[in-house]
Amino acid sequence: MRGLKDKIVLVTGGTRGIGKGIAKRFLEEGSIVTIVGGKNKQDAENAMAELSPLGQVDCMMVDLSDAAATEKMIDDVVAKHGRIDILVNNAGIQIRRWATEFPLEDFDKVLSVNLRAYYVASRTAARYMQKQGKGSIVCISSGNSQMYTSQRSAYNISKTAVNGLVATLGVEWARFNIRINAVAPGYVMTEMIQKGIDEGIIDIDNIMKVIPMKRLLSPEEIGNTVVFLASDEASGITGQCIFTDGGWSKAGLPENKDL
Repeated sequence: MRGLKDKIVLVTGGTRGIGKGIAKRFLEEGSIVTIVGGKNKQDAENAMAELSPLGQVDCMMVDLSDAAATEKMIDDVVAKHGRIDILVNNAGIQIRRWATEFPLEDFDKVLSVNLRAYYVASRTAARYMQKQGKGSIVCISSGNSQMYTSQRSAYNISKTAVNGLVATLGVEWARFNIRINAVAPGYVMTEMIQKGIDEGIIDIDNIMKVIPMKRLLSPEEIGNTVVFLASDEASGITGQCIFTDGGWSKAGLPENKDL
Protein backbone atom coordinates (compact mmCIF):
# COMPACT_ATOMS: atom_id res chain seq x y z
CA MET A 1 0.00 0.00 0.00
CA ARG A 2 1.26 3.48 -0.82
CA GLY A 3 2.03 5.83 2.05
CA LEU A 4 2.51 3.38 4.93
CA LYS A 5 6.26 2.83 5.08
CA ASP A 6 7.83 4.46 8.16
CA LYS A 7 4.49 5.92 9.22
CA ILE A 8 3.87 6.24 12.96
CA VAL A 9 0.87 4.06 13.81
CA LEU A 10 -0.98 3.56 17.09
CA VAL A 11 -3.35 0.58 17.49
CA THR A 12 -5.46 0.35 20.64
CA GLY A 13 -6.39 -3.14 21.73
CA GLY A 14 -3.42 -4.34 19.71
CA THR A 15 -2.25 -7.08 22.06
CA ARG A 16 -4.76 -9.72 20.93
CA GLY A 17 -7.36 -10.70 18.37
CA ILE A 18 -8.31 -8.28 15.63
CA GLY A 19 -6.03 -5.54 16.98
CA LYS A 20 -2.99 -7.80 16.81
CA GLY A 21 -3.91 -8.76 13.25
CA ILE A 22 -4.13 -5.07 12.34
CA ALA A 23 -0.75 -4.33 13.92
CA LYS A 24 0.76 -7.25 12.02
CA ARG A 25 -0.44 -5.89 8.69
CA PHE A 26 0.99 -2.42 9.38
CA LEU A 27 4.34 -3.93 10.32
CA GLU A 28 4.34 -5.93 7.09
CA GLU A 29 3.84 -2.63 5.25
CA GLY A 30 6.90 -1.15 6.96
CA SER A 31 5.10 1.08 9.46
CA ILE A 32 6.39 1.88 12.95
CA VAL A 33 3.73 0.57 15.32
CA THR A 34 2.75 1.08 18.94
CA ILE A 35 0.20 -1.37 20.30
CA VAL A 36 -1.92 -0.59 23.36
CA GLY A 37 -3.10 -3.15 25.88
CA GLY A 38 -5.23 -3.00 28.99
CA LYS A 39 -4.55 -4.94 32.17
CA ASN A 40 -3.37 -8.28 30.77
CA LYS A 41 0.42 -8.12 30.73
CA GLN A 42 0.69 -11.68 29.45
CA ASP A 43 -1.23 -10.76 26.30
CA ALA A 44 1.14 -7.83 25.81
CA GLU A 45 4.22 -10.01 26.21
CA ASN A 46 2.85 -12.64 23.83
CA ALA A 47 1.95 -10.01 21.23
CA MET A 48 5.39 -8.39 21.41
CA ALA A 49 7.07 -11.77 21.00
CA GLU A 50 4.97 -12.46 17.91
CA LEU A 51 5.15 -9.00 16.33
CA SER A 52 8.70 -7.88 17.09
CA PRO A 53 10.30 -10.05 14.36
CA LEU A 54 8.13 -8.26 11.79
CA GLY A 55 9.43 -4.74 12.41
CA GLN A 56 9.64 -1.85 14.85
CA VAL A 57 6.92 -2.19 17.48
CA ASP A 58 6.40 -0.87 21.01
CA CYS A 59 3.72 -1.57 23.60
CA MET A 60 2.04 0.53 26.26
CA MET A 61 -0.65 -0.31 28.81
CA VAL A 62 -3.48 2.24 29.05
CA ASP A 63 -6.85 2.40 30.82
CA LEU A 64 -8.95 3.71 27.93
CA SER A 65 -11.92 4.36 30.21
CA ASP A 66 -9.81 7.20 31.65
CA ALA A 67 -9.99 10.22 29.33
CA ALA A 68 -6.81 11.80 30.73
CA ALA A 69 -4.89 8.55 30.24
CA THR A 70 -6.21 8.28 26.69
CA GLU A 71 -5.04 11.80 25.86
CA LYS A 72 -1.64 11.07 27.43
CA MET A 73 -1.37 7.94 25.27
CA ILE A 74 -1.43 10.09 22.13
CA ASP A 75 0.88 12.69 23.67
CA ASP A 76 3.41 9.99 24.59
CA VAL A 77 3.52 8.61 21.04
CA VAL A 78 4.14 12.09 19.65
CA ALA A 79 6.75 12.81 22.32
CA LYS A 80 8.65 9.67 21.31
CA HIS A 81 8.30 9.80 17.52
CA GLY A 82 7.68 13.48 16.83
CA ARG A 83 4.31 12.84 15.17
CA ILE A 84 1.38 10.48 14.81
CA ASP A 85 0.36 9.58 11.27
CA ILE A 86 -2.27 6.89 11.79
CA LEU A 87 -4.55 6.08 14.73
CA VAL A 88 -6.54 2.86 14.86
CA ASN A 89 -9.25 2.82 17.53
CA ASN A 90 -9.81 -0.89 17.98
CA ALA A 91 -10.11 -1.64 21.71
CA GLY A 92 -13.57 -2.67 22.81
CA ILE A 93 -15.43 -4.57 25.50
CA GLN A 94 -18.61 -6.63 25.53
CA ILE A 95 -21.04 -7.28 28.39
CA ARG A 96 -24.04 -9.51 27.72
CA ARG A 97 -27.23 -8.91 29.70
CA TRP A 98 -30.87 -8.32 28.88
CA ALA A 99 -31.46 -4.55 28.58
CA THR A 100 -34.06 -4.71 31.36
CA GLU A 101 -31.37 -6.05 33.69
CA PHE A 102 -28.33 -4.16 32.39
CA PRO A 103 -26.63 -2.24 35.24
CA LEU A 104 -26.17 1.38 34.25
CA GLU A 105 -22.60 1.33 35.52
CA ASP A 106 -21.88 -1.47 33.03
CA PHE A 107 -23.62 0.48 30.27
CA ASP A 108 -21.39 3.46 31.05
CA LYS A 109 -18.31 1.20 31.14
CA VAL A 110 -19.00 -0.20 27.66
CA LEU A 111 -19.63 3.21 26.13
CA SER A 112 -16.59 4.74 27.84
CA VAL A 113 -14.27 2.25 26.11
CA ASN A 114 -16.15 1.57 22.87
CA LEU A 115 -17.19 5.14 22.08
CA ARG A 116 -15.88 7.89 24.35
CA ALA A 117 -12.28 6.63 24.15
CA TYR A 118 -12.56 6.67 20.34
CA TYR A 119 -13.74 10.27 20.45
CA VAL A 120 -11.07 11.37 22.94
CA ALA A 121 -8.22 9.60 21.15
CA SER A 122 -9.36 10.81 17.73
CA ARG A 123 -9.65 14.47 18.64
CA THR A 124 -6.35 14.41 20.53
CA ALA A 125 -4.60 12.86 17.53
CA ALA A 126 -6.39 15.25 15.17
CA ARG A 127 -4.87 18.26 16.95
CA TYR A 128 -1.41 16.96 16.03
CA MET A 129 -2.50 15.83 12.56
CA GLN A 130 -3.90 19.28 11.81
CA LYS A 131 -0.49 20.81 12.54
CA GLN A 132 1.19 18.11 10.46
CA GLY A 133 -1.16 18.83 7.56
CA LYS A 134 -2.26 15.22 7.20
CA GLY A 135 -3.47 12.17 9.10
CA SER A 136 -5.67 9.10 8.98
CA ILE A 137 -7.86 7.53 11.65
CA VAL A 138 -9.63 4.18 11.42
CA CYS A 139 -12.19 3.08 13.99
CA ILE A 140 -13.32 -0.50 14.44
CA SER A 141 -17.09 -0.72 14.35
CA SER A 142 -18.97 -4.03 14.14
CA GLY A 143 -21.47 -5.95 12.09
CA ASN A 144 -23.64 -5.41 15.17
CA SER A 145 -23.90 -1.76 14.17
CA GLN A 146 -26.36 -2.93 11.53
CA MET A 147 -27.20 -6.57 12.32
CA TYR A 148 -28.53 -6.44 15.88
CA THR A 149 -28.49 -9.36 18.32
CA SER A 150 -30.06 -9.75 21.76
CA GLN A 151 -28.37 -9.17 25.12
CA ARG A 152 -25.82 -6.82 23.54
CA SER A 153 -27.64 -3.51 23.88
CA ALA A 154 -24.70 -1.43 25.14
CA TYR A 155 -22.32 -2.96 22.60
CA ASN A 156 -24.74 -2.58 19.69
CA ILE A 157 -25.47 1.03 20.61
CA SER A 158 -21.79 1.88 21.01
CA LYS A 159 -20.86 0.42 17.63
CA THR A 160 -23.76 2.10 15.86
CA ALA A 161 -22.55 5.36 17.38
CA VAL A 162 -19.02 4.72 16.07
CA ASN A 163 -20.42 4.86 12.52
CA GLY A 164 -21.96 8.23 13.33
CA LEU A 165 -18.72 9.40 14.91
CA VAL A 166 -16.66 8.77 11.77
CA ALA A 167 -19.32 10.32 9.53
CA THR A 168 -19.49 13.46 11.69
CA LEU A 169 -15.74 13.89 12.14
CA GLY A 170 -15.11 12.93 8.52
CA VAL A 171 -17.11 15.96 7.44
CA GLU A 172 -15.58 18.23 10.08
CA TRP A 173 -11.92 17.30 9.52
CA ALA A 174 -11.77 16.74 5.76
CA ARG A 175 -10.76 20.38 5.22
CA PHE A 176 -7.66 19.72 7.36
CA ASN A 177 -6.64 16.70 5.25
CA ILE A 178 -7.52 14.38 8.12
CA ARG A 179 -9.46 11.31 7.07
CA ILE A 180 -11.46 9.15 9.47
CA ASN A 181 -13.25 5.93 8.52
CA ALA A 182 -14.57 2.76 10.11
CA VAL A 183 -14.31 -0.96 9.48
CA ALA A 184 -17.17 -3.18 10.64
CA PRO A 185 -15.98 -6.77 11.08
CA GLY A 186 -18.34 -9.71 11.02
CA TYR A 187 -17.47 -12.99 12.71
CA VAL A 188 -13.68 -13.25 13.04
CA MET A 189 -11.69 -16.22 14.29
CA THR A 190 -10.04 -14.88 17.44
CA GLU A 191 -9.00 -16.53 20.68
CA MET A 192 -12.25 -15.33 22.27
CA ILE A 193 -14.42 -16.80 19.51
CA GLN A 194 -12.55 -20.11 19.63
CA LYS A 195 -13.01 -20.26 23.41
CA GLY A 196 -16.74 -19.66 22.98
CA ILE A 197 -16.97 -22.43 20.39
CA ASP A 198 -15.02 -24.84 22.59
CA GLU A 199 -17.24 -24.08 25.59
CA GLY A 200 -20.46 -24.42 23.60
CA ILE A 201 -21.43 -20.77 24.08
CA ILE A 202 -21.15 -20.00 20.35
CA ASP A 203 -23.17 -22.11 17.89
CA ILE A 204 -20.88 -22.08 14.88
CA ASP A 205 -23.36 -23.97 12.68
CA ASN A 206 -26.00 -21.33 13.36
CA ILE A 207 -23.54 -18.56 12.53
CA MET A 208 -22.59 -20.22 9.25
CA LYS A 209 -26.23 -20.01 8.13
CA VAL A 210 -26.09 -16.20 8.02
CA ILE A 211 -22.62 -15.78 6.49
CA PRO A 212 -22.65 -16.08 2.67
CA MET A 213 -18.92 -16.93 2.58
CA LYS A 214 -19.56 -19.83 4.99
CA ARG A 215 -16.40 -19.21 6.99
CA LEU A 216 -15.01 -17.01 9.72
CA LEU A 217 -12.63 -14.25 8.67
CA SER A 218 -9.09 -13.88 10.02
CA PRO A 219 -7.86 -10.86 12.01
CA GLU A 220 -5.44 -10.13 9.15
CA GLU A 221 -8.39 -9.83 6.72
CA ILE A 222 -9.78 -7.06 8.90
CA GLY A 223 -6.27 -5.62 8.95
CA ASN A 224 -6.25 -5.59 5.15
CA THR A 225 -9.23 -3.24 5.10
CA VAL A 226 -7.75 -1.07 7.85
CA VAL A 227 -4.39 -0.60 6.13
CA PHE A 228 -6.17 0.22 2.86
CA LEU A 229 -8.26 2.95 4.51
CA ALA A 230 -5.19 4.32 6.31
CA SER A 231 -3.05 4.33 3.16
CA ASP A 232 -2.75 6.85 0.34
CA GLU A 233 -4.67 4.35 -1.82
CA ALA A 234 -7.81 5.58 -0.01
CA SER A 235 -6.95 9.29 -0.23
CA GLY A 236 -10.47 10.21 -1.37
CA ILE A 237 -12.36 8.22 1.28
CA THR A 238 -13.54 9.71 4.56
CA GLY A 239 -16.55 9.39 6.84
CA GLN A 240 -17.32 5.87 5.58
CA CYS A 241 -17.85 2.48 7.20
CA ILE A 242 -16.78 -0.62 5.27
CA PHE A 243 -18.34 -3.93 6.32
CA THR A 244 -15.69 -6.65 6.15
CA ASP A 245 -18.01 -9.45 7.14
CA GLY A 246 -18.15 -12.19 4.52
CA GLY A 247 -21.43 -10.77 3.27
CA TRP A 248 -23.28 -11.09 6.60
CA SER A 249 -24.71 -7.54 6.51
CA LYS A 250 -26.19 -8.16 3.05
CA ALA A 251 -27.66 -11.61 3.67
CA GLY A 252 -31.38 -12.27 3.63
CA LEU A 253 -32.69 -15.57 4.95
CA PRO A 254 -30.32 -18.02 6.67
CA GLU A 255 -28.94 -20.65 4.30
CA ASN A 256 -27.43 -24.05 4.90
CA LYS A 257 -23.83 -24.59 3.85
CA ASP A 258 -24.78 -27.07 1.10
CA LEU A 259 -27.61 -25.05 -0.46
